[in-house]
Amino acid sequence: MPVTKRKNYLYSIALPLFGRRCRWKHVNVDGAGNPGTKKAVEHIFKKHHVTGGCVQLIRGGQAAELYYAGNAALRPRRSVRPDTVFRTASIAKAVCALLVMRLQTIGKLSVEEDVSAFWHEKIRNPHHPGVPIPLGSLLSHSSGFRDTPKYFRSFREDITADELLRDGESYLETLPFECFLYSNFGAGLIASLLEARFQVSIEELIQRELFQPLGVEATFDILKTDINRVASGYRVLPPERKAAFDAAQRRETAEPVGAPDPQRHFLLASGNLFITAGEMAKLCLLVIHDGVYKEQKFIGDASLQNLRTPTGGGAERWPGMRHGMGLFALEDESVSPRKLHGHQGFAYGAVNGFFFDDGGNGFVSFNNGASEMRVGRLSCLNRDLIRAILP
Repeated sequence: MPVTKRKNYLYSIALPLFGRRCRWKHVNVDGAGNPGTKKAVEHIFKKHHVTGGCVQLIRGGQAAELYYAGNAALRPRRSVRPDTVFRTASIAKAVCALLVMRLQTIGKLSVEEDVSAFWHEKIRNPHHPGVPIPLGSLLSHSSGFRDTPKYFRSFREDITADELLRDGESYLETLPFECFLYSNFGAGLIASLLEARFQVSIEELIQRELFQPLGVEATFDILKTDINRVASGYRVLPPERKAAFDAAQRRETAEPVGAPDPQRHFLLASGNLFITAGEMAKLCLLVIHDGVYKEQKFIGDASLQNLRTPTGGGAERWPGMRHGMGLFALEDESVSPRKLHGHQGFAYGAVNGFFFDDGGNGFVSFNNGASEMRVGRLSCLNRDLIRAILP
């Protein structure tokens, strides 16, 4: 993904010339859509070379129409539909944060707890051996954990959580909450910590405590999905011949997530959630409605405050987008005149995101391939959608 001004500039030149072309003509609407919004979504999707995607609107605190277009798979070709399931990438982190806040609300944990209290041995940053690492610092990417080459090798090698935790390279020299550094390992470790405490898999825990009570259809286990509904992922630049994420192939080689495996399941919570845009909107609405579901307080006020409030870590490269314990706070008048909350997800060519304001207006956008250009940490695709849908 381009992350510097120079790389973004080169990407912007190459995309119109060499980027994968859209193999679809029009955006479809499920519900009473607005012609102006439909035209805007269609323009943005084509501008960013979206392979296939959905945009679920939220208006006035309610799910509204859904716009969808393109292909969920290219070979054989399969169209995106309203019920297409997407791999969310890092949006899974925000969903895991909701689980943590639910568990905190019912008194089963606290974001202030030392992560060592969850694990079978003490976890300490070797640069600060006497300082506890709070669970909340993992949620806000200010724990001091960082992603190392060994972490990335764990995708294909049998490297355990203990090996990474005992590796001094896994830690910055900073104190908890002192410095923001986005860490897939730190966020994914939350699943391992929860499995160690509750002795069930992250899949069973999140189904029992979050998805089933809210009536949400989602899973970390691709074996539980209808593979004919799951989108594969494609990079649009360079336009590779094979899918970057082949859903059917992944399902064939996947192992069930039925049993807890704290030493390996840190790879799940960082990006392996499967859900539709409409179902993800239900989770957004829970936060929009201040944690209330069916007139019951499902997530408490203190937990909502943790979720939404930026937590320091003044070293963020782009101050317009700061991180709480699960959600970004976007405050940039060049993008939106109002403060927004949300999260993004990038993997295998997908550029996902959800954003909403305090008035209950927002959207969930999932796709399986699009332009990966960014301004700061905000994708250009999500920036354009915010400007069009949340002016």
